[in-house]
Amino acid sequence: MKSLKKLLCLILIGILMTMSTTTAYANSSKSKKNHNQKIHTMEKKKDKKNWKVFKINKSKVIKYGKYKLPTTPITKGMGADVTYDKKNKVITVTKDQTSIVIDLKGKKVDVNGKKMDSDIFKVKNNKMMKVLIQFIADILKIGVDFDDNDIIVDVPKKLDPPKDLTVTPVGPTVYPNTINSTTEYIVAYATITPGQATGGRAELYVGSKLVAIDSYITEKDDSVIFSTSDGSPTISELKSLIPVGGEVKVKLYDAKGNSVTSKKNPKLTVDYIAPTLTEISSAIYNIQEATLYIIVKGASNLGDTVDVTKLSLYDSTLGKVYKLTNTKDTGSKGSVKSDTTLVIKLGSADRKALEGFGTSTVYLAVSSGSLISDEAGNTSPYNPSMLSIPVSVIK
Repeated sequence: MKSLKKLLCLILIGILMTMSTTTAYANSSKSKKNHNQKIHTMEKKKDKKNWKVFKINKSKVIKYGKYKLPTTPITKGMGADVTYDKKNKVITVTKDQTSIVIDLKGKKVDVNGKKMDSDIFKVKNNKMMKVLIQFIADILKIGVDFDDNDIIVDVPKKLDPPKDLTVTPVGPTVYPNTINSTTEYIVAYATITPGQATGGRAELYVGSKLVAIDSYITEKDDSVIFSTSDGSPTISELKSLIPVGGEVKVKLYDAKGNSVTSKKNPKLTVDYIAPTLTEISSAIYNIQEATLYIIVKGASNLGDTVDVTKLSLYDSTLGKVYKLTNTKDTGSKGSVKSDTTLVIKLGSADRKALEGFGTSTVYLAVSSGSLISDEAGNTSPYNPSMLSIPVSVIK
């Protein structure tokens, strides 16, 4: 009987030993599998073209008490700027239009000026570094992972800046890269590299003001197109949207919010104020100076251009009429000298054609239309009919 009990005990011990050994082996296998899987995952990420590994012990580090933040993965990996106010213990991370302010001493976080609830100050000491890095990466929408001594960053893919930016005003009087009193809206165009900004957007700026958006970019898009028109544009709307000129630029965003700005940008001139002219009363022709002075009222903007092709001189004795020309080098040029005087400098061709004029009564004929214009293409009020005014001749 004792031998039977002894035999049963031995059998039971053997079974227990077998179960124990099997369980231990299974746990060890699972642990090893998880460890290998982690290594495989990390190696796979390291092999990816856009993943970059940063050694923690080779990074610049911000330290305050239990807090530690390696900055190199942020600056060189995420493409952000990092500053640290040692006196107030405040870290500031900025990238494009995102600003993250972490007050280590006060245990507060602001994102783009707004307070944000966060648990980053509640974690254990040994996890504080990873939590800070992960928090910043999440705000910037950038992938990040950790190994024992490494921080692995999903480095944002490079965006080529938009190129060949052109701006085209639309309206009755069009001047290149210029908005004037007749402009109704503008359209703009720039080329981009297909596939880089898929799912992103592009913004058009005049100076620092956002004026139009290309809201969605597809994989095949090789350009971005903008318009300030809402379908029924008005000049007053354009004045409100673009009150002043400046550098025109395009800011291109990918789906993750990474951005790049165009270079070699055109400058947009904005001038909504048209020249004025209320009256033309008389004229003086100085033959020796080869100059015609036109006496007016209400002329504005010194230096604005007088359209000399609307001016003709008539000599009653000769019975001749001569229309001034604006031919390059030999034609006449006119400008606003003051609010009461327009000055026309006669060119060589016009001086020769006017030889003999002034022996008797001379008149100046001003054709219908706008006589004065500025550099933006704005013109003085339209004169509906021809005017004839007397000319005093100085020999």
